[in-house]
Amino acid sequence: MTRRRPSAPLLAWTRVALVAGLSLLMTLPPSAGAAQTQETAEGQAGGAEPIGWPWVRAQLGSGTPVATPSVIAPDEAYPDAWTGPLSGTFELVGVDPPGQLTQTPVELDEAPDPDAPGVVHGQVSVPPSPGRWIIDVVRRTPGGEVSAQLQTLVDPAGRFSVDLAAAAPGTGEWGLRLLDAQAGYAQHGATWPSPAVFEHLEVQLWVVTDAAYHVGTTTARVDGTFLLPESRPGAKVLRLVDTRTGQVLAEAAPDTGLVRSFDVPEAHPLHGRTYAYDQALALLTALSVGDEETARRLGQGLLALQVDDGPQQGALVASSAVLAPGYARPELRTGIHGVGTYALLRWLGELDPQDPARAEAEAGATWAVAWLMHQQVPEGPLAGLVTAGYGQDGPGGFDPDAALPWASTEHNLDAWHALDLAGTTLSGASGVAAGQAADRLDAAVMALLWDPQVGGFLQGRSPAGPDPTRALDVDSWGAVWLQATGRPSLAAGALARTADLAWTHDGRSGYAPHVVQQPLVWTEGTAGVALAQQRVGDATGARATLDGLGPAGPDGARPGATRDDAAVSMTTASAVAGVTWVLLTEQALAGRPSIWDTSAPTGAND
Repeated sequence: MTRRRPSAPLLAWTRVALVAGLSLLMTLPPSAGAAQTQETAEGQAGGAEPIGWPWVRAQLGSGTPVATPSVIAPDEAYPDAWTGPLSGTFELVGVDPPGQLTQTPVELDEAPDPDAPGVVHGQVSVPPSPGRWIIDVVRRTPGGEVSAQLQTLVDPAGRFSVDLAAAAPGTGEWGLRLLDAQAGYAQHGATWPSPAVFEHLEVQLWVVTDAAYHVGTTTARVDGTFLLPESRPGAKVLRLVDTRTGQVLAEAAPDTGLVRSFDVPEAHPLHGRTYAYDQALALLTALSVGDEETARRLGQGLLALQVDDGPQQGALVASSAVLAPGYARPELRTGIHGVGTYALLRWLGELDPQDPARAEAEAGATWAVAWLMHQQVPEGPLAGLVTAGYGQDGPGGFDPDAALPWASTEHNLDAWHALDLAGTTLSGASGVAAGQAADRLDAAVMALLWDPQVGGFLQGRSPAGPDPTRALDVDSWGAVWLQATGRPSLAAGALARTADLAWTHDGRSGYAPHVVQQPLVWTEGTAGVALAQQRVGDATGARATLDGLGPAGPDGARPGATRDDAAVSMTTASAVAGVTWVLLTEQALAGRPSIWDTSAPTGAND
């Protein structure tokens, strides 16, 4: 399988769902983020950006702290498969001029005439030692240095002379190496001629596949150039580094249009990863706040997570390294895909017919809808529902072809919103088929996932039967869905059921994702409850719920949860999902487009 590549001008340089049993939650921590409640609405009304949105936008890119405005660039856009030499240039800006070093210990009195080689004279900048130092003549060719079969001994004073006319025939520029007879004739220093380099500066090459790997280092030449003799497969990242402090002075990294889902240190296992669910939320938020430029980058980034061909064509992978979407493993989860498809359709709906991005967005959205419809079960105990997806770790490692036969309530709610929107967004037979699939799904959700005995939703269902495990999202997101499908009294009942998961902790109030033994407030999930309150007409309750989360941080970020809890995949790290969910709920309260804005059908009732 291949991933879709970002379109120009983006360079082609997933919240992993570790679903166990019938878990319907997308298991990496739904997380933090931010928009302070009333301040957000008031700020946007006054023309300022909503609190938290600049923080989300700053999550685009590698996230490497760069200490100066210096720049570094490769000489060409080296493809991921490139393993040969890699060259480029850099410019120091805002940096005190570093000291300079001469790389080679060989110095010539006068450079040789390339057209009429003769005797050259020079000296070496190493302590003289009779019989130790040897000048070895080579020719520099595109394939490397080739021996010219000519050597001479450095005299006790450190001087030498050599007649280049006596060298073996060949092509290429002249080069002089200094060999150490007391060290097995190993080369000492660089071959002459070698440019002067900056002291304490180096150029690092990293390649990114599933993660980032440091694969090469070279000197930073005084003339502003560098050369790495080889590379490795993967997206290429170049860094100009001060070796005294470890600071990165400049970086050249791919712009994939993908957000870093978590704001965590470089050594953290979640560093540098994007999750398609978070990417979709960021795109929806950009559309909601009217940031068209960022929406375009995020939309193209979301398309980069789409499988291009094969039996899973159109699917959105769960996660990838931010800088290398082409290397994502094909872990496919229907709920994540459903939210991503909904975001693509919303973006498509806002693109002008003449927009150059429209053709790719429409193709990507159409493929995504087709894959989603393919997950709908035609018959049997789960008929009408969508199953969970493909790809699973097992005794033999990750199996991309492993089908997950169970149905998550959350996944099915996500899928319905995407299919319903596709019915009005896609033209022709594709739109008609999507609308019909949404109708079948509506009936199946109520017949198989709604539990009338408790007035709420099951967590999910397998072919063997229902899974009644308690989970917040099925009733908060479920209430949004019930309201959208014209079942307001059921929506109010499902929403009321979330009260058993309410907590106050660490000065904040809200909700936990599951039944927990210790207090915990989950930012993303709490905002989801607030959105449900807004949708059922309780704007006052929604505002109070958001206010219970407390203020955002100075940069607009919030903790994913008030404590770390691996058992329910909670983290205190700041993350895109929590920030965007609060922002989207704020937008809904302000009467602006948000997420799942479907209106109930006229005349519908419970």
